[in-house]
Amino acid sequence: MEMLQQHGQLPAPTVHKLIAERFGLSEADKAVKLTSQLQYKVEIRWAKQELVGEGIVAGPDVSGRGQWQLSGTINSPDVYPDEALPEGSYKEGASKRVSVNRYERNEKARLECLKHHGYNCKACGFNFEKAFGILGKQQIHVHHTVPISTLGTEYQLDPIKHLVPLCPNCHHMAHRREPPFNVTELQGMLNAAANEPEQ
Repeated sequence: MEMLQQHGQLPAPTVHKLIAERFGLSEADKAVKLTSQLQYKVEIRWAKQELVGEGIVAGPDVSGRGQWQLSGTINSPDVYPDEALPEGSYKEGASKRVSVNRYERNEKARLECLKHHGYNCKACGFNFEKAFGILGKQQIHVHHTVPISTLGTEYQLDPIKHLVPLCPNCHHMAHRREPPFNVTELQGMLNAAANEPEQ
């Protein structure tokens, strides 16, 4: 991801070269064949297919055959202004003025969403009440499937189609990309991570 954020769209041979350099592959490593093809290039293609499936990298219909490109803008991990560190030493409590647009949310729409979908995270299944007891009862973030900042004024919201409950972790991960990852993409990432062998 960092490579594509830095360079934008890249042809596959350049991606192969950059990945080989990043992982310090020797000429001998790069010469290993898997059937008739170079193993490291096959593994990079497999990785790209997974990244396309997870919605991180654009498929050939968007980027073009043999091209790598992010499917959207990947946001910095510190997207929350209240977590920004002050310049210099790491003293806590420093005041910093942050100016943001705040979009009005309709509490009735939120409640209608939760009445229909419940309080489990739609991506990972986490439930605050099961984890924390009564303290977690009816606690969950509600995510707009269409970013509210892109909508016109007085948008007609369907709380069942346009809102989904997400735990804070999944909600944060959804907003790591512009446009945000959808629930299916988040589930794909979670499944892929769960099936990776431990290192």
